[in-house]
Amino acid sequence: MTMKNRLPNRIPKLGASTAMTILLLSLVIPAAALVTAARPSASLDSLQVTVQTAANLPFQYSLTAYNTSGYQVASFTGNYPEAAFGLPDGAYLVTASAYYQQNYVCGVCALPAKSPSGATATPIRYIPPESEYGYAVVKLTGPAQITIATKNATQAPLVNIPVHVRFMNGTAAAGADVSGYVVGGNYLNSQQWVTYGQTGSDGSFTLLLPEAPIQVNAYISFPIQLPKNVSTVPVVVGGQKVNVTVYWQPSYVTLSGQALVLPPQMSADITLKVQPSSPYPIVYNSGGAPTAGAVTVTTTVGTTTAGAQQAGASQQSRNIAPFSPSGSQLSSVGQPTSGVSSGMASTELLVAITGAAVLIAGGFALLLSRRNRVQSARP
Repeated sequence: MTMKNRLPNRIPKLGASTAMTILLLSLVIPAAALVTAARPSASLDSLQVTVQTAANLPFQYSLTAYNTSGYQVASFTGNYPEAAFGLPDGAYLVTASAYYQQNYVCGVCALPAKSPSGATATPIRYIPPESEYGYAVVKLTGPAQITIATKNATQAPLVNIPVHVRFMNGTAAAGADVSGYVVGGNYLNSQQWVTYGQTGSDGSFTLLLPEAPIQVNAYISFPIQLPKNVSTVPVVVGGQKVNVTVYWQPSYVTLSGQALVLPPQMSADITLKVQPSSPYPIVYNSGGAPTAGAVTVTTTVGTTTAGAQQAGASQQSRNIAPFSPSGSQLSSVGQPTSGVSSGMASTELLVAITGAAVLIAGGFALLLSRRNRVQSARP
């Protein structure tokens, strides 16, 4: 008699439906976790920006994005014509600037002497830098992609930009200083441009600038006569009595305003408002003639608008005027050229992984069912 030693099967048999359920969970749950980890933050939209220049040169690129409140919210500077920004839903002005400067030895070189062979060498000439500019106004409601085509700065069409400046009471602001510049541009100002001037009696002035987003600033200052010789205060300095006479010099109140000009609307209407001056007065001391038993010093205390104007100029370099683009000013956007690692959207990736899991689980279930039938048929 032949004895067959059979090892006890300590692993319980699994039904086909149970095995398929386990396999589905083991595949779908990690897939869902992968998609969730790869999905960008729900509060930010991925904006992919590509710059397409007119000239094929090794440009240095600069991209900047402004929100409708006028704040610079994203920027990129580098040697590559592409960048990606993570931005919340909303409208944005995106500017693109490309700049290229060739190396040169001298700007103006004298002709060298003739060589023994009689030939004259060609002098090294200065080659001006080349810059290109473009922009787009986009409205984001999800991931998007835009291509900004830039044009040579010297070939940009020039347009007249009428600017009207008024006070809060509606009267024309005559004598207000007006200036304008291209937002986010690396332009070299042409002699044909009119970038600044002063309003006439009707509060108007016309700028001449390229057809592009233009930041327009206007301001005016008024001298204010304040009372003098307000008080004389005796103080003791180093054991010596000093009479300090305090009075106010003529001060200035500055009113300013700004506006963003977006094509095709190329005009600006600015209302001037009072701007706060520096909270720290500038104090000037001048020695006075001594009196009996005391030295009289005249101290002039006055406010100045220089600090406020410098702060305003620094602020304008980072931010622009608030704007609300219309439908005619918005640029068309496309879908991003790349999504998750496979190039598919998160939902499509999840559906593909789930479908593959179902097919694999079905085949595995059939194989397991056949194995169980074979084992049950054995003596």
